[in-house]
Amino acid sequence: MSSIPKSVVLVDNHPVVVDSLTNHLNATADFKVVASVSNSDKAFFDIMERVPDLVVMEMELPGRGATAVAEQILQRLPATKIVVFTSYDADIYLDFALKVGVSGYILKTEPLDILVEGLRSVCTGEKVYSASILDRLDFDPDQSEYFVKTHSYLSTLTLRQLQVLRHLVRGESVKEVAKTMTLSERAIESHKYRIMQKLGIHDRVELARFAIREGLMPA
Repeated sequence: MSSIPKSVVLVDNHPVVVDSLTNHLNATADFKVVASVSNSDKAFFDIMERVPDLVVMEMELPGRGATAVAEQILQRLPATKIVVFTSYDADIYLDFALKVGVSGYILKTEPLDILVEGLRSVCTGEKVYSASILDRLDFDPDQSEYFVKTHSYLSTLTLRQLQVLRHLVRGESVKEVAKTMTLSERAIESHKYRIMQKLGIHDRVELARFAIREGLMPA
């Protein structure tokens, strides 16, 4: 790696994790934590302002959500690499991350040294995953992309529909989802209709039960 430390923004709402990561990364010659943010909405503006080399992001965050922010960041700052560092390992979360185009998915059960080595690999253009995550992925050589081996009904949804579903199953109203995602209520209603149509589900209670079964939300 270059002798100039790579700039890192941490996006995590657990202070203990942020403090530990900050100390660990700053103790290396390769990385420098330039900011930490606990809310996904604020994260977008901080990352756009600082244009870091790397973003280390929790998967489940307050606000519009990690995948929505990651998607917007990667569209606007293609040179910035995003690595998910999380406890959430359900296939749907992996599918979320892969569809967005993150550079890695590392579980918080791993030693921090594994994360640091993974970040070094990401800086050289590699994709990095925890071993238990990699076991659940296949690689498409034609597209040069990884994908989740096991497909569920959720895999038929678009990324935007998955993001809308994530908010709906938390009990948010259409109006609240529209405000959070900065979309019109009409657009959210349209997404909601298509989601239920694709999944063969007809009410919010059944939708919540389905989301729990598929690992999109905890039981």
